[in-house]
Amino acid sequence: GNKVRLRAESFADHYTHARLFYRSQTPTEQAHIASALVFELSKVNFEHVRNRVIGNLRNVDDDLASRVAAALNVDLPAKNKPAIEPHDMELSQALGLIQKYPPSIEGRTIGVLVTDGANADVIKAVKKSAEGKGATVKIIASKIGGVKLQDGSVIKADGQLAGSPSVLFDAVAIIASRDGCKTLLKDSAAVDFVSNAFAHLKAIGFTEETQPLLDRAGVEVDDSVIEVSNNSETFLEKAATRLWEREPNVRPLA
Repeated sequence: GNKVRLRAESFADHYTHARLFYRSQTPTEQAHIASALVFELSKVNFEHVRNRVIGNLRNVDDDLASRVAAALNVDLPAKNKPAIEPHDMELSQALGLIQKYPPSIEGRTIGVLVTDGANADVIKAVKKSAEGKGATVKIIASKIGGVKLQDGSVIKADGQLAGSPSVLFDAVAIIASRDGCKTLLKDSAAVDFVSNAFAHLKAIGFTEETQPLLDRAGVEVDDSVIEVSNNSETFLEKAATRLWEREPNVRPLA
């Protein structure tokens, strides 16, 4: 007889798995997905293309399509007719990231920005406790040769500030002397080090002497901005995850 090659009808179901993926995410992840779509569609010059994409998104999830349309400030278009109507599937926690991985500092890297005259005991306490919990600590200084601490000891740097932005680390701490902080205030790399860590929802440890740098960077104290002089354990506890609750205060999301 004749041999034929056919695709199952389910190959025409273009939306069920996309619906399952989106609806399985946490609200934070859904906001990131919607915002990513807004970012990409904002670069599309043809209105009919944007409308067609949003019309397709309505087959994935009406709330997603509405959020994207609202963030673009366009009317919600009609839903495009799918080849096969999507159906709901049992949601899967494994499809997300935030809810799948429990908070843990093990395997994370903490960047500690230090200056001349910084408190050696605080640096040692943060480093010892973090490494004891399985984290890696990288010492960052304005110069790769390192700094001379308050007790006269010298600590070498693992990275120079200009080439070690906070995006490289899972959490950061700024441990400086008062004079050292004054120097950092004149360095845009130091201001960016702190402001980017805050914007990326990371835990920030600081000492009293570094408060002016936090102010310059626009950091508002919240549950993950911790004074570490006598409280390094709380800082490390917060360093185990991102502070998603901070996000509405640092950027608009769809």
